[in-house]
Amino acid sequence: MDAPNSIHDLIETLMDLNKPFPARLLYQFSDLPSDGCKVLASAWGAIPLQRRRALLQDLLELAEHDNLLMFEEVGRIALEDTDEDCLVSAIDLLMEAEDPKLVPVFLRLLTAQDLPESVRAAAANALGFYVYLGELEELKAEVHHKIEDALLQAYAEDPSDLVKRRALESLGYSNRDEVPPLIRYAAAHASEEWLESALFAMGRSANEQWETQVLDHLNHSNPDVRGQAIHAAGELMLGAARARLLKQLDRETDEYLRTELIWALSHIGGEGIEEKFQQLLAKTDDDEEASFLEEALEMLQFTNEASDFELMEVDFARERDLHDEDDEDSDFWDEDEDEEEDERGDFDDEEWLRYVDEDEEDNEGSLDESYNLDDFDEDEE
Repeated sequence: MDAPNSIHDLIETLMDLNKPFPARLLYQFSDLPSDGCKVLASAWGAIPLQRRRALLQDLLELAEHDNLLMFEEVGRIALEDTDEDCLVSAIDLLMEAEDPKLVPVFLRLLTAQDLPESVRAAAANALGFYVYLGELEELKAEVHHKIEDALLQAYAEDPSDLVKRRALESLGYSNRDEVPPLIRYAAAHASEEWLESALFAMGRSANEQWETQVLDHLNHSNPDVRGQAIHAAGELMLGAARARLLKQLDRETDEYLRTELIWALSHIGGEGIEEKFQQLLAKTDDDEEASFLEEALEMLQFTNEASDFELMEVDFARERDLHDEDDEDSDFWDEDEDEEEDERGDFDDEEWLRYVDEDEEDNEGSLDESYNLDDFDEDEE
């Protein structure tokens, strides 16, 4: 590998439109040090627009295929860009930055009606991650509710259907009472784009109330709708979809849908899936597909182990309930009585009373009120 270029060299290369920007240099934008960020930020506006757009797109592609690469600092710099495409790419680079300081920026972009709908929609999409964090109680409640309010307002008032749909998708994570009716309305919409968004939100909801609607769309004629239904089945871990998805995987040729089927099955888990993945892995000569299948097998193992643990908990709870029913008329949970019964062994009532009386006589005065620590100390001495 070539020696790292300085940030000045990278910027100079970006400025030169007479030569293609070398792909190998893209990696050097990962984890930029603070002084490098300052230099890039000061020079950003002077870099030709086509180079800024291309750079951000290339960084997005790299980050998608390698989660060890971190281009968040470049994304923060590009948030100050005035170009629509650059702004959307910048937001996408920061999708999972998990930085509450970005929330006000995304809220401002969401509500700025003078910005293109693509920017507002990207901001609505990015805010979904923070709704999710709020549901996990990893975000301050007031910030969480402020985001939900802004998304609900965007859904109700933004003139763009694209923005409304992205707002609904992000609200899919929310437990707010207002959300399920919005999802149902979207699912009943004449537009299949709205149906896609509804299914996307259903998958994010972690609520099995949507099981029937998701299952009903697994064979939809529109591949995009079908893909969202498959993904939602995986997110909701719908065991009822397993057999159908396995059959679809046998005959599906579309790469996008095959990927969604494998992903969904790895999250649903259960009988027959590991064997199917192993068969596909043995047949494929595509390195990328092989890598994806290996990741799916790892996910499947985690899913199955988690499912086994849940079943153990259910079995334990069932046994405890049955035990409770069997001993309903006895003081089963009275530990003192249990211990007494263990001590009695095979004694009948008369023998037991005699045994207790003798035991009390043998121990009389051994631990009565006349006992004190001073007496004990003297004996020891």
